[in-house]
Amino acid sequence: MTSAATGTMGGVFSTVARRRARDVVTRGKKSSSTDDVGASGRGKSTKPYAGDADGDGVSARVGAKEVSYVIPYDVVKKTKTYELRVYGAYTVCATQYDNREQGIATLMEYIEGGNAERAMYAPTQPLTTRYSKDGKTMELALLGRRARESIAAPNEDSEVKVVATGGELLAAIEFIGVATPEVAEYYRLTLANALADDGLRAVDDGSFRLNTFGPLYSLKPRKNELLVAVNMG
Repeated sequence: MTSAATGTMGGVFSTVARRRARDVVTRGKKSSSTDDVGASGRGKSTKPYAGDADGDGVSARVGAKEVSYVIPYDVVKKTKTYELRVYGAYTVCATQYDNREQGIATLMEYIEGGNAERAMYAPTQPLTTRYSKDGKTMELALLGRRARESIAAPNEDSEVKVVATGGELLAAIEFIGVATPEVAEYYRLTLANALADDGLRAVDDGSFRLNTFGPLYSLKPRKNELLVAVNMG
């Protein structure tokens, strides 16, 4: 898989998704809100304490290396609660995991040369974790000059998979702190209610993603984004 192909796909996906996103935003209508959980799945949750960020927790650094590669997207709508973004196509290295440190170590081994081409890829931000009824996966985007040349296959015994992703409409809500399960659920519910108020809905109510920024192995408060895929139908 070459990044040239991915780049072409990204342009096509971005154009199509951007058009559909505009349609979604146009169709969105304000609806009345409620604090009680009902058939619509709406509800209200007390905001849990997520912690206060310090400089290290929100810096765009991986270890001692300054990170200059980020996943590109276009903002098609911005409210006081969330952003609606169109992502083009890009490639990630991903792994299933139970332990956070083990998952990070598996991804870092791949991008630091533990692959079929012994290729080394630039560290990227954010670290993305996907949660669904099928479990959880962790991923890093493959960006930069080396990724544009080629995307190396994982070693045969590796738990890493190389996956093409993007070409979709995502809603993102940002918060600073530590993304505990309680904190993530609060922001997931807040985002779901805000989308419902605008006449929008998630593709899958049981799935969401969490982007974390800053040093990979740190558990200090940091910048986070919780994202859900938005139905464009």
